[in-house]
This record gives sequence, C-alpha cells and structure tokens, in this order.
Amino acid sequence: MLAQQYLDAIQRIAGDLGDDLPQLAALGDQIAGRILDGGVFYVYDNGHLLTSELFNRAGGLALMAPIHLTRPRFGSDAVRRGGEPAAGSADVVAAEEDLVLARMAVQHAGVRSGDVVLLGSVSGRSPLVVEMAREAARRGALTIALTALAYARTLPPAHPSGQRLDNAVDVVLDNHTTVGDAEVDVPGLAEKLLPSSGVSAALVAWCLVGEVVEHLLTRGIEPTVFRSINYPDGPERYRAAVARYRERGY
Repeated sequence: MLAQQYLDAIQRIAGDLGDDLPQLAALGDQIAGRILDGGVFYVYDNGHLLTSELFNRAGGLALMAPIHLTRPRFGSDAVRRGGEPAAGSADVVAAEEDLVLARMAVQHAGVRSGDVVLLGSVSGRSPLVVEMAREAARRGALTIALTALAYARTLPPAHPSGQRLDNAVDVVLDNHTTVGDAEVDVPGLAEKLLPSSGVSAALVAWCLVGEVVEHLLTRGIEPTVFRSINYPDGPERYRAAVARYRERGY
C-alpha cells in the first residue's frame, strides 16, 4: 500500500528527529530567554505547511508572529485563441527585486536586535529567504533555518553571495526530508510520489514550540496558549488570549 509506505517514511523522519531533541531543547531555552527580554519570535516559511500551521492554532502560542511577504504580480491570466497565455501573465519580479522585497519584509515586520527569526525553505536555495536571513542577522536577530540538509547540500546556491539558507543563519534545524522531497517510488510513475517536507517541518516546529514553552514555565512564565475557537465560548476566549498577549508580550 502506498499509504503504508508514506507512513513508514514519516515514522523514519520522526525517528531521526528524536536524535535532534537535545538541540531543540537548547534552542528552546535560548528563545525563551529572548522572549523574556522583550524579543519577538518571527516565522517565515518559503515552503508549504508552516505558512499557516503555527498561527492562531488551538494549542499554539499567541507569541508566534508571521512575516508577511507577497510577490507582486502583473498582467492577467487571459488566454487568446489557440491557448497561448497573454504576455505578462506570469510573475515578473526579477532576482534583484526579490532581494529588495526580502529586506523590506524584514524591515516592515519590525525585526530588531534580540528577536528570533525562523525561516523555512526545503531546499534553502531561494535568494529571497537567504536575503531575509541576512537582513535579520544585520538587525541583530537570532536566525534559524528549517531546511532539508541532505537535499540542500546537493544543490548549488542561487543567492549572489554564494550562500544557501543553511550557510546564512545562526542555527540550522533539519527537517530530514528525502532528497527531492517526494518519498515513495511507484511503478508506472516517472516521478516519486508523496512529499514529506510539510509534515516534517510541522513536526520540527511544534517540537521546538514545546521546548520554548517548557523553558518559559521553568522560569515561572505562563505563555498565552490558544484554545479551540469552536467551543461555545471560543471567540471570547480567543479575544481574551490576544489581549493578554498584547499586554505581556508572551
């Protein structure tokens, strides 16, 4: 069964992640200290699942702050007779403009010294996410990469500096996904099936959140945790949690 093969791959990743728990514990301690000193924990994911996974979730922390970045798009999706798309219907942001966008995103997010910036990229090649790491570092933030190291190390860098994401940050977290991301070979298909990077990135990120919370509690600090909004009093409790976070910063 293909489903079983995929589950086997996810279990392998979870086992590999178990070996990284000491690193996650130490990093959780470091992040907790920065939060208590007034730092903010920012997240930007250039991949897939983390874009929404960590924010406003039942059982998640109010202190997780997304960095928003949307590439401009020009033209239209019009198709003329014969099926050819109209000129200018694709993204037209040049590589150098991507670097400007990255710096602007970090700037407008308000990243400053003492903050934490977690950046997700499966391959770590994207010039945009590398530039975000460099800009966050210039501002004095602790920078963390969440990437697939085995995969990244097979690929040439695309950033003008010659760096991949794992070369541009203070701490590297491995999501342990397979080279190429897809996990299952299927007879009759030219390409492997079923990517793991979204699931594995979420596993790593939630384990890190757990370690941050544990170290905050050790310091006598109770961080704001969201409860499911689907309970009868869910909306009121959510608003109360947001107000508590804004007052305390955690």
